[in-house]
Amino acid sequence: MKAALVANLAHYTEWPEATWSVKHTLVCVAGRGPVVETLQGFDSQVLLGRRIGVSPRSRPADARDCQVLFLGEGSGRPQGEWLLEWTLGLAAAPVLTVCEGEDFVANGCMVGLQREGTQVAFDINFNALRRASLRLSSHLLRLARNLYGKP
Repeated sequence: MKAALVANLAHYTEWPEATWSVKHTLVCVAGRGPVVETLQGFDSQVLLGRRIGVSPRSRPADARDCQVLFLGEGSGRPQGEWLLEWTLGLAAAPVLTVCEGEDFVANGCMVGLQREGTQVAFDINFNALRRASLRLSSHLLRLARNLYGKP
């Protein structure tokens, strides 16, 4: 369920420049974990009328061409430190960053996914979105559990 939400976020995101194809979404993944593995299975599939491309990335500098970046579990370092490297490295880039856990949204990730029973809830960080000049659909904002830095 989390992977499908990540793959569909581009449908609800507005980027500052009209360079992204409305028929194709590049979802990048960094790290490891079940959501990363499931997302990789979406490569070349069509969701909500968009063809999804999934591509792994190993450094923040290599992720600037991504529309959506899911940050899974880092290896060999504390998770917070690893995620901070990625969110700081992409802070002003028009890349929608998605993480698991509300603590990471409060510290720079744009969208944080959290399981609540059988549902997936998410939090949104407006400050991080503003730095990257990204806007999320009002429909998506209404579904968010928490909104950090709301204007």
